[in-house]
Amino acid sequence: MKSLLMFLSLASATAYAAGWTSRPLAELAAYPGYSVPATVHARDEARISAEVAGRIEALPARVGQAIAKGDLLARLDDRSHLIEVRRAQAALTLVDKRIRLAESQLARSERLAGENFVSDDALKVQRTELEVLSAEREAAVQALAAARLNLARTSIRAPFAGVVRERQASVGELAAPGTPLLLLAATDAAEIRAAVPIAQLAELQHAERLVLAAGARERPLRIVRVSGVVDTVGQTREVVFGSEEHLAPGLAGELRWRSPVPHLPPDYLQLRDGRLGAFVVEAGKPRFVPIDGAEFGRPAAVDWPMSTEVVDDGRLGLDSMPAK
Repeated sequence: MKSLLMFLSLASATAYAAGWTSRPLAELAAYPGYSVPATVHARDEARISAEVAGRIEALPARVGQAIAKGDLLARLDDRSHLIEVRRAQAALTLVDKRIRLAESQLARSERLAGENFVSDDALKVQRTELEVLSAEREAAVQALAAARLNLARTSIRAPFAGVVRERQASVGELAAPGTPLLLLAATDAAEIRAAVPIAQLAELQHAERLVLAAGARERPLRIVRVSGVVDTVGQTREVVFGSEEHLAPGLAGELRWRSPVPHLPPDYLQLRDGRLGAFVVEAGKPRFVPIDGAEFGRPAAVDWPMSTEVVDDGRLGLDSMPAK
């Protein structure tokens, strides 16, 4: 133990005598933090519109009101649609009666044909008439279904649970198909979205802790998906996050994370042969090591062992030494 201490003291004295000292990367490493704007978005946001024409009789949903899936949002005057349903039902009943009459006539003709009182051509005509009536019945069935569907659409219900964000119509107004009535935003499973610079995306994906700072609080987040499209102007990619905590759509704040990669402080960077890097100690001597991606004035990410000795005091006096 005494010999080890003497060796370290001798090495330190030698380095000091040479005009420089060193420190391990573990003592110098910085882990810079990053932040970008982030906003909570509703997973679903639907502009509820009328699907059939009618005067608005009721619009019970109010702005800010919580709505359960299936709740009534609006009701239109349904009297004209009731008439269409009854008309379609009557048309179907009429076709059914005509079919029963045609079947009875065909059965009678087939008996007479067995006694040679009706020709084969007459039987073919009657059978064809019955087939035509069957096709008319199918059309009447579909017309009745369409009329009932339009009647059902006079009662507009919530497609999902959410909150009413806007009312765009009022009771008494005449709605046509496509007329906007209200804006409904889902409240469950909200998504947090942020545009992250592509240069910081890798560090974001490996960060140990991601938080949304909003309203004087920090909420832990997790990455849900990363867009495969790069924004041309900002050179960013949209990242979608999830949270275990319920977050209100529209909440805005900052996405914050800290890089998991050790960074060398910018004061230790030097330019040699057109490349930025730093001096480290190898075999008791300083050696210049270029750092890919290093920029002036910014911490530089390094993949060195934390025990790497970095030249500290006297590093600026090493400018004249050749890079290796």
